Amino acid sequence: MKRTQIIGIPLAATIALLTGGLAISYGGENKQETVSPSPSVTMEEAMKTATDRFPGQVLEAELETEDGKSVYEVEIAGANGERREVEVDAQTGKILKSGVEDEENEKGSETEDR
Repeated sequence: MKRTQIIGIPLAATIALLTGGLAISYGGENKQETVSPSPSVTMEEAMKTATDRFPGQVLEAELETEDGKSVYEVEIAGANGERREVEVDAQTGKILKSGVEDEENEKGSETEDR
């Protein structure tokens, strides 16, 4: 009986501390992660969409998640030397926004046009 109490009390205290620690770290927040579905549009299709609208050479393209939505960011160097970033929706293939990058503040100052 004493042996059960000797093991049981520290075990119960450990469980209580761990449970309390988890409750504190959880903080009672009920955040729901939004997972965007797999893209319906390929990166090649997104690059073609971007360059059809804004002709030039693709410098970089990447798939990103913004506000729970998958978008392709395509950076294009135009014939006139301007660098433009175009966001293409990875589900619909539509251009969401585009902007000319300021060379001094790379990506720091973009003008949006749709």
